[in-house]
Amino acid sequence: MPACAWHACGMPDAFDPQPPQQLRTFYDRFSARYRAPGVRLSGFRLRWIAYRSEELDQGIERAVLDLTWGEENVTRQVQFVARALEEVQGAFALTFVEAGFKRVLWGGDDEQLAPAVLRISMWCTDHPCGLIGRIEVDADGLPTGAAPPPLPLLRMAG
Repeated sequence: MPACAWHACGMPDAFDPQPPQQLRTFYDRFSARYRAPGVRLSGFRLRWIAYRSEELDQGIERAVLDLTWGEENVTRQVQFVARALEEVQGAFALTFVEAGFKRVLWGGDDEQLAPAVLRISMWCTDHPCGLIGRIEVDADGLPTGAAPPPLPLLRMAG
């Protein structure tokens, strides 16, 4: 397996609680597409995408697998991950992206649903920490421009 800039080809010897910088850079580039003026996200369905990490290191964004929820009978993240790993037969480190709408409850006595957000999570097969972020969307499905920086996402496996 070739070495790549993101990873030391295998799990690190010590737990690293921060995602790789290259993953942060890719997150910024990826999420900017969904925050761009004129983008309409109404009707957006849960989407899973897998990339070869080594290609992302080279600036190449060619998906190994790109599915929306329900395509090809894939309805769970674990099914998608297994399919993507099967596509590359374990020969490459993969970077996964999951993007979909999420509504959260605002706390308080009269809990209500907050406006929808497009939630984006990213992680690599050989790093224990990924990223999770969100893009706020108005009632018409347009990004509001509000997108706090992503937070680390601890991955227990793959």
